[in-house]
Amino acid sequence: MSERSSEAAETGATGASEATDGGQNAERRGPPPNPIHHPLFLPVLLVAFTLWFGYDGFLTTDPEMLEHQGFNRLMFVIMQPICFRAVPRGIAEFLEDRQAELQASA
Repeated sequence: MSERSSEAAETGATGASEATDGGQNAERRGPPPNPIHHPLFLPVLLVAFTLWFGYDGFLTTDPEMLEHQGFNRLMFVIMQPICFRAVPRGIAEFLEDRQAELQASA
């Protein structure tokens, strides 16, 4: 391969990688972050379960679910304080992560 064609191949390769990156976070390498590690994942999941237990325990009229009404009411009562503690913590962690990202990019 001539010197000119190897230079063209090198610039073509870097140009292609820049085009696929889309100009977003050129330093990041490796796989994308796991969504389970997001600070709001657990609080959202806990709120969803709490709403589910509350609906099944107090609002549903489905005869099949009425036989599990005691369990759903108990789990609703257990999940409420857990949500009241986890949701503000998750929001605080999310805001701290955002602030750290903004400070790192500036």
